[in-house]
Amino acid sequence: MSDTKKLLRTVLLYGGLWGMAEATLGYLLHFLPNGFSGMFMFPIGFYFMFNAFRMSGKQGTIFLTAVIAAAIKLTDLFVPLRTPMSAINPAVSIMLESLVVLAFVKLYNENRHYAGAAVISLSWMVILVLAQQFIFKPVEGLYLMPPPRLTGFLVLSTAVSGLIIGTYLRSPAVFALQFNFRKLSYLQPAAVVLIAIICEIGNSLI
Repeated sequence: MSDTKKLLRTVLLYGGLWGMAEATLGYLLHFLPNGFSGMFMFPIGFYFMFNAFRMSGKQGTIFLTAVIAAAIKLTDLFVPLRTPMSAINPAVSIMLESLVVLAFVKLYNENRHYAGAAVISLSWMVILVLAQQFIFKPVEGLYLMPPPRLTGFLVLSTAVSGLIIGTYLRSPAVFALQFNFRKLSYLQPAAVVLIAIICEIGNSLI
């Protein structure tokens, strides 16, 4: 299999799985108080991006995996019951996550799992707050919290996300999804992406 074909199948599969997680688990977690879903969804996004990177060995796979997941989110633009920004904001957030993870893999020290995980978790939350303040301006957002409450939330989020990501980084092979890409056709990744799109649109219609 050529490197290009393997890369394409990798990003379709992991991006589709990430999109499916966003459309199912992410949908349920958004019933939690504002911001709490990110404590778990960022580690999930990290998991799929980092898996794609480990499988391909190419840092660009991180960005491309996020492109697939963001594209799945953008299918909400075709749902008349949703506003355009309700689809665009999550898609932009996914792409911002990919930039954070890209920076992480360039600086990652394999001997400092939890320290690195804490740094990337805090970095993402700070970037999210800044994006809400200067880009998204949501009606409800972390940027509206009083500074003492926001500081406490950032500490909690860093601890939760950092623990999840750090535990994964200690033994990535143990938690990795195993696929034989030499035997994997385009059909399986395409089916995963299609299922993720159906789940995303279905949730938007509920």
